[in-house]
Amino acid sequence: MRHSAGVDGTTKQESRDRDPVARRLDMTTLLLAVGFIAAVVSRRPSTLANAQFWAEDGAVFYVQARELGFPAALGVPYAGYLLTMPRLVASVSPFLPLAKVPLAFNLVALLTQALPAIYLASARMRWLGPRAVRVLLGVLYVGVPNVATVHGNLCNAQWHLAILCFLIVVAAPPTSVWAAVFDVTGLALGALTGPFAIFLLPIAVAVAWVRRDRWAMVRAGILAVGAAALPFTLATSARPRSIGGLGASAAAFCRLFAFQVVGPAFRGINTSVHYLHPPWKMPLVSYTVTGVAFAMLAYVFRRGGVEVRCFLAFAALMLAATLANPVASAVEPQWAVLQRPGSPPRYWFIPELAIAAAVVSFAGTASNVPLRLGGAALVGVMLVADLTYWRLPDLPNRGFARYVAAFEALPVGARMGIAIPPNWTFEITKTARD
Repeated sequence: MRHSAGVDGTTKQESRDRDPVARRLDMTTLLLAVGFIAAVVSRRPSTLANAQFWAEDGAVFYVQARELGFPAALGVPYAGYLLTMPRLVASVSPFLPLAKVPLAFNLVALLTQALPAIYLASARMRWLGPRAVRVLLGVLYVGVPNVATVHGNLCNAQWHLAILCFLIVVAAPPTSVWAAVFDVTGLALGALTGPFAIFLLPIAVAVAWVRRDRWAMVRAGILAVGAAALPFTLATSARPRSIGGLGASAAAFCRLFAFQVVGPAFRGINTSVHYLHPPWKMPLVSYTVTGVAFAMLAYVFRRGGVEVRCFLAFAALMLAATLANPVASAVEPQWAVLQRPGSPPRYWFIPELAIAAAVVSFAGTASNVPLRLGGAALVGVMLVADLTYWRLPDLPNRGFARYVAAFEALPVGARMGIAIPPNWTFEITKTARD
């Protein structure tokens, strides 16, 4: 007797045979999902309790959704890239009361931020290792320090979407239509949001080469479409240029890597100011930390599985692109500005996650007990840093509620400005719909 096969070739009879286990696993994943979402919200509860627009969320996505409408705003590049995911969310904002729009934006951003941790805990990532290890990785991801401006806003949700896309690329093939739809939708959004498709494409091609399955090739094909669109968007939307130049050097790289990537993973913040005097101290510490970190990364790359190797490669590509073409200052050398505490956290987010993943992998794959114990101790240090810097500072309160009240009192056709964090202002015109 023949049985019809599912997306991955599993028969309906086999699916029924494992239903009790599947239901138990699904309930565990659901509980973990609730926990991860609550954890993300807990890092800055004011993201929902006192919702405000953040930077481009209001000044670009909301304003252009009102003025250009859907779908015209959807195809407008910003800083050289399509930003499909935030623009799709913003497309419904003209139909919402102004007071509710930041809350809607932030809810979507927080959910997007939690999705990679949830995906890690699900059976889709069973190839990566035991669930306990994957939950640990999810906790380290949710609690990663030094991400104040990459948390809970729509414009920076693209960085979390990139992590989700990476996980989809290396995940087990979908076992249901809904899982397949999720993968395709997530990858399509990620491929057309930001520049990430061009860095994920070689990873997807490598995975397809190793696994030789149909879904791996489908995923690579989706990312290829996004990567192919980048030259056109870059040509029609120029990125800002700095008159200060790049300011690249080996010493600057070691300082960046040691204090912006490695240091925060274990200390929670950039501590470079502690090593400014005497003059020899900064080079000694930065060269030593960089050398030790690279040795560990090379060890993990050699001994780790294909998923770990791919993530390290993805993070390396992202860091290389960041350092080759950053936008940190209009007048100063870029690398000089990037070295300072408080430089844009989005640049260090994925490389810092790679350090965390490498340490977890090192603790599990090291060749002897002392090394594994050392790796486990470093995992403990990272968890302490996460907990110490768990609570992110609230964003500056720009009095959004007062602006809403003033806007509601305006006559149709009047125009007013609204100040939003960090130090942005945008203008909108009152319409009959408002």
